[in-house]
Amino acid sequence: MNATFARCFARMPIGIRSLHSGAAKKPIPAPRGDIQDPAAFLTKIGRNSASLADKFKSWDHLFTATTAEMKADMALSVKQRRWILGWREKYR
Repeated sequence: MNATFARCFARMPIGIRSLHSGAAKKPIPAPRGDIQDPAAFLTKIGRNSASLADKFKSWDHLFTATTAEMKADMALSVKQRRWILGWREKYR
């Protein structure tokens, strides 16, 4: 069965195999309640995250910053990045 599938798949034109789309972009949530800016968000999540508020330029930047960017450009530790990314996903 697997050999048959592999033969059929190998005969497909390359364009057909690449028709699937990539992962969808996650939406940036609107500020709500008393959380209106990155400083308020980081204060609410605790663990001294409020001290990192100056590293995020805007609300959009908070929700679009990648792990690599947080590591290289913002010099955040692994624990800080994981904490912020976890709470960022919970807020969505």
